Order: sequence, then C-alpha cells, then structure tokens
Amino acid sequence: MTIYPLVRYPYNNNLNPKGPMMNDMRDNHMNRTNYISETNDDTYDEINDIRRCISPSGELDDRYIWRREKLYQGMNGKYVERFYISPERSYVFKPVTHQGNEDRESWVYEHILSAFPPIYPRLLERSAPGQGDGGWTVFEDIGALGHSYKLEHALLVAEQMAWWHSFPLTHWERVPEEGQKPDIQQIIADLYEREAAAAAALEESGLPRTIAADILNAATRAAESTGNTGEDHLRTGKEAYPAGPRLFAQYEKVMSHGDLHLGNYAVKLNGEKDGEQSRRLYILDWEHAHANLPFWDLYYLIDMSHPHFPKQVTSLQRERILQHYLQQSAHYGKVWSAEDFIADYSLFAAIFSLWMLMLIASDLKPKDGNGLWPRELLLAQRAEAVAGLTACWTGS
Repeated sequence: MTIYPLVRYPYNNNLNPKGPMMNDMRDNHMNRTNYISETNDDTYDEINDIRRCISPSGELDDRYIWRREKLYQGMNGKYVERFYISPERSYVFKPVTHQGNEDRESWVYEHILSAFPPIYPRLLERSAPGQGDGGWTVFEDIGALGHSYKLEHALLVAEQMAWWHSFPLTHWERVPEEGQKPDIQQIIADLYEREAAAAAALEESGLPRTIAADILNAATRAAESTGNTGEDHLRTGKEAYPAGPRLFAQYEKVMSHGDLHLGNYAVKLNGEKDGEQSRRLYILDWEHAHANLPFWDLYYLIDMSHPHFPKQVTSLQRERILQHYLQQSAHYGKVWSAEDFIADYSLFAAIFSLWMLMLIASDLKPKDGNGLWPRELLLAQRAEAVAGLTACWTGS
C-alpha cells in the first residue's frame, strides 16, 4: 500500500481576516503542534497507528480498530466514518464519496486551504494520488457537530466567504474549473431545453406553471441588458443546442467551496475567553471546490435545499446575509452596488431553485429499487425549494 506522509500545511498569517473570532481562531491554530517542523516519537506513533487502520484496498481494517461509527453516506454508497483506535483516540475516515472527486480534497488542502485561517478540520493522512475510487483521507475528529440553522452562524460563514471571494482566481493555484453540478449557464440551457418539465414540476409543487416561462424571459432580458445574447451553443453527448442567455458575465469567477449547504458548516463553543464565550467556525467537505460565480456559494448558504439538512430562511434573513456579505466584501476591497447585486442574486436563486424543483420531481417518481432519499425527505426538500423560489422570485 502506498501512503503519502503525514501532511501539515503552513498557515499564512498575512491572509488572516480581521475580527475577534478570527483572532481567537488564529491564536488557537498558531499554538498547535506543527507535525512537519516538530516531529517526534509520538507523532510517528500516531502516523503509524492511522496507517495501520487502513487496509491495502483503502478500507478501514477492523483488526486495529476499537470501534467505528457511520457518519454519513456519499453519493457512491461509501460511508464517512468515525473510528476509534482506543476509547480516547478517534479520527474521521473519508473514502472517495463522489465520482470524479478523487484526490480533489487533498489537493484543495495543500494548494488552497494552506492559506486559510483554521476554519477546517486538520487533514492528518491520505492515500497516494492516483488511487481512484480507492483513495481516502483521515481527518482530526472535531467531535459531534450540530447543523441546525441559525442566522448568526450563517453570517459567520458569509463573513469568511467574502474574504476568500475577495481574491482573484489567479491568487490560487489551478482552481478546478468544474464542480459537482452544472454551472448556472448549463442550468439555464437545461431549463430552456426542458421548459415543459420545469413547468410540470412547478405545478406538482403547487405553483403556477407560467413561472418557468417568466423566469426564463427575465433571464433573457437580463442578458440582453448586458449585451450577452447567448448565441453560443452547449454540447451534451453528441448534440449541441442553444446555450440560452449569457447571464452574470459582469461578475468575475471566484474560488468557490462548491457545496456549502447547512450540513457542511458548524459552529462549536470552545469555552470562555476574556469573559466571553469562544466560538469556532468549521467549514467541512472541500472536495467540490472550484471556480464559480460568487452567487454559487451564497445560494448554497441561503437557499439550497437539502433532504437531510432542512432550514427556513426568511426574506429579512436573506437580505441581512447578503448585506453582511457585501459589507465584508467592501472591507476587503470588492465593492458592488447592493441593489444590483441583490437583484442579480435573486434571479440566480430563482433559476437554480426552479432547476432544483425539476430534479426533485424526477427523484419523486417511482423507480426500480430504493431511491437515495426517502419520499418524506424529498417532499420536505421540495417545500423548502418552493419557499426559496417564491421569496426570491416574488419577494414575498
């Protein structure tokens, strides 16, 4: 079995965001042992203990594990698990959970998160690159996390997001161009191609069918107002079809987390410091990081529905998160018109939510065998998507 050595990435203090919470996190991080510069017998023992628990085929080896707990199942059926070497020592084992994401999270840790404040779990060990579906990573165990929606937590994420969005793509090394889902241009093209299916999904959700045409017409008008008429073509399989209006071309792409739904961030309380409760933000699962519009991460944070992580975001909360993001962006030198930005986000979110309703409608149709999500969870997800679409499209 080929295994990469233990990796600990340096922290670039020059890129640290401002604010008391970030200073607490910086101090906590800088006081930690650096496993590269301060190697010792205990460090090597830990490395060897972790390695021993992974079989040559890239699976946990029960012969060396005291206990294991399944945390969640990936899209390919593999499980992310907490495993205990002893009652006092535990880690998180993460195999490749999505096809096409082999080695990506390790790459993101090395080339991107090495410049971040410590808002992520430490990567302790990984398989060698090129192992395909047999690849794996081992992270520190940060304990049980709660994923109930709280506005104050979403604001913390928006604050960090504004920081990493403030850098041009060229600041990072070779950010992947594609994420787990089609980009918004491909989503628009898909909606144009399947407008009847989108209208049917609206009707099944209790919304007027005409909203599909209204949203697509609004997309066309918005593209025309910026001189992007969409004469290009997209190619799927062997067929090419009109790409639809080229929307949001006035916004530069940024480094995007890619999957920043409620289940991929959490805030933990770390006791008191200077008479105040110390909090630490964790943002998880960076394997979908790629170049995208700033609206992508914002949509996932605010309006992306998820079967396992439901939330209810009010219109006032949505506006507050967006305004906070804009204020923080201005702090880092990236200034937009708040009115234009929020209007463009609302159109982006309406398009994305309409497309999500179409996907959910497909998942709700009877299939051979069991689907990935139980029907009751899909219905709840649909209700959340309807609420988000209604709020972004009608403002109510």
